[in-house]
Amino acid sequence: MKILACIYYAITSLRNFLYNVKILPIESVEGVEIVCVGNITVGGTGKTPAVQYFTKRFQEMGKKVAVISRGYRGKRKREPLLVSDGRIIFATVKESGDEPYLHALSLNVPIIVSGNRYKACLFAKKHFGVDTIILDDGFQHRKLKRNRDIVLIDATNPFGYRELLPKGRLREDFRKAVERASEFIITKSDLTSEREVNVIKRYLKMKIKKEVSLAKHGVVSLCDMHGNPKPLFWLKEKRVLLFSGLANPLNFEKTVISLNPSYIERIDFIDHHKLKLKDLEMIKKRAESINASFILTTEKDLVKMPEGYQMDNLLVLKIEFMLTEDNALKPLENKE
Repeated sequence: MKILACIYYAITSLRNFLYNVKILPIESVEGVEIVCVGNITVGGTGKTPAVQYFTKRFQEMGKKVAVISRGYRGKRKREPLLVSDGRIIFATVKESGDEPYLHALSLNVPIIVSGNRYKACLFAKKHFGVDTIILDDGFQHRKLKRNRDIVLIDATNPFGYRELLPKGRLREDFRKAVERASEFIITKSDLTSEREVNVIKRYLKMKIKKEVSLAKHGVVSLCDMHGNPKPLFWLKEKRVLLFSGLANPLNFEKTVISLNPSYIERIDFIDHHKLKLKDLEMIKKRAESINASFILTTEKDLVKMPEGYQMDNLLVLKIEFMLTEDNALKPLENKE
């Protein structure tokens, strides 16, 4: 693993150097504000709810917004692919990937996916006349010039074990990467101690001298498979089985613990795992064996279930990104 991490470091460092000295070109989209919401580690920082938060925030400022994503694991025949025009969803979750599809369900703005984010931005500008684009998970996408890089730092594992992939969780060298960031948001600050959060905050503010905000991912509601709301107290003192395909399923469990169930068991799949019938039947059997009152999953996992599948005691936990200390975008807003 150490050798592979060294090779990974060499490749990513060379690539970033070539962009820094402008040997590799950086393309810009004129007349459009591009704000990237990304991270330095692999998954688990809460990008999806953060993208939705900033999209709505820009809309409240009177901006015409689109969300651009590479559509990870989406199997599409054309690019760019219009997932939604803000009113109608045109793509399936299989074509778009789970996160863009979830954006399409939650937001009333154009959602576009493409491996070439520059072409996707041009598409959004041409067909929808947008003046602001939220780039979902684009911090390592150096080819596209952006006006703002908001980097999310997971409070429960801020520095990816301080090792690059595949040994650790860092996508690139941390100290070099953070120099490109405009500002930081420490996410999931409610899932660790105040002392640990303050250590991360001091490091980012004093060593790197960038703006730092704090955020938590609070529970908004429970709902059934059809979106019908259910009271949160249903989970109190109940036996529950969790399943998810997340980069950090432990944080999902910590969130559920806050609702005071009597017993929790967890089934973990790899990040972005597409659920199959055999997976769901296994989950049902395990729930029966532990006498679980409810089976609990995330919105991100719900959209990956086979269409039409029913699970009577399944509940979906809805999470919302909330800034508790807000310095994000303030200089930008002051320009208005």
